[in-house]
Amino acid sequence: MSDDSPLTDRFWLVLTAALLVVMPALTLLVAYVALAATRSVIIEQITLVEAVELYLVELVAFTAFSYLLYRVTMYTVNRQKGSTGESADPAVKPSERTEGEADSR
Repeated sequence: MSDDSPLTDRFWLVLTAALLVVMPALTLLVAYVALAATRSVIIEQITLVEAVELYLVELVAFTAFSYLLYRVTMYTVNRQKGSTGESADPAVKPSERTEGEADSR
């Protein structure tokens, strides 16, 4: 089976969609685990220090999940644009493209 098959493309599209849908639930799960680890599952028992800790844990989890979603999305976009020779990275200027990318135009 070739790497550019519609089935492979569909897999990456479904993976991106699943990450987008599941990311909030995973973030809540991380928050619950952090609260359970500090034995403060009940909201009334949370101190200011635990609230700050929970905020930092949520921030790190959200950042990690967002970066994962970004990388999967960029991989999918690069696979789609790979046949045209264009770079999907907006940070790459036309003058920074490799010779192969410049020749394919």
